[in-house]
Amino acid sequence: MKDNYRAWEIDFGEFYRQASDRDRLKFLVRFAVLAPSSHNSQPWKFEIRDNTILVRPDMRRALPASDANNRQLFISLGCAIENLLIAADYYGFSSDVAYATDGAVITLKRIRQESSEDKKHLIFSIPRRHTNRSPYEDRMPDEGFVAWMQSLGTKDMRIDCITDQVKKDKIADVVVSAGIAAMDDKGFREELSRYVKSNITTEHIGMPMFGFGMPTPLSLIAPSVLKRFNMNRLSRRQDEKLLKEQTPMMVLISTREDNPKTWMEAGSRYERIALMAEQKDIKTAPMAAAIQIGDFYRHLQKILDTDLRPQFFFRIGYVTKATPHSPRIGARAVLS
Repeated sequence: MKDNYRAWEIDFGEFYRQASDRDRLKFLVRFAVLAPSSHNSQPWKFEIRDNTILVRPDMRRALPASDANNRQLFISLGCAIENLLIAADYYGFSSDVAYATDGAVITLKRIRQESSEDKKHLIFSIPRRHTNRSPYEDRMPDEGFVAWMQSLGTKDMRIDCITDQVKKDKIADVVVSAGIAAMDDKGFREELSRYVKSNITTEHIGMPMFGFGMPTPLSLIAPSVLKRFNMNRLSRRQDEKLLKEQTPMMVLISTREDNPKTWMEAGSRYERIALMAEQKDIKTAPMAAAIQIGDFYRHLQKILDTDLRPQFFFRIGYVTKATPHSPRIGARAVLS
């Protein structure tokens, strides 16, 4: 395995071979860095202080052109935080999360010495989870799973699972139009081109084009092409078909407040759903343009008849073929 993919290989028993409590907390960060992030930018850093783990943004990997207010950055932190909490629970820690405007502090307390005996613990989904942008099969996730997703909502967070074809078609039109509008911006394309990678990349960040179904020869010129042309205009019909005909369910997470805390909470909620989905061989694929670009989110509010702020949109369904993982920065490089 190439070095830039090695983070996905985790020996669960290695936790018990760590020399100190500090090293054990560092081990938990190995799960955090496997979280999804916008453009696979991995904009996080971690610090161990006694029995706490500080999760902070690494602004060197912020996306000012596509994420001017850092919404997607903090959503990514929320995904990493959820992985940390799940790993901590598996290894016998209770945890308390204190959110702040610049990240979060996770306080851990060891409440048992042995790991969980639950063979379906979500920790096992963390090294398996991946974004799958393929067409999905024409079958719905089971009703129990859908009910569980909806149960994660609160009075301040709404989770819509959309299967009605009329609503799906309307949402698809918004999502496709938002993607085209994003790519009309030269700065957006230039930024994206820096994170688009060939299928043989040795870098630890960014998106190899095999995740988009692109063969290796074409992936070598993809950054240059995307920088110069709005490819979303050319793929409009294909994208509409993907969303309208090859996506059995869309999910939208919305919150009452609109700030870094709620962005992290939305990311955390998505990650829990994605990990549970993985356990059931269901895949997910986030799409951020309609959330982040201009006022397209208002169209989503109107379709769903809500005044809550849409924060996270993703496709969900079954596929016949898994796609490879994306590269990762190892835990050691983001720890201080």
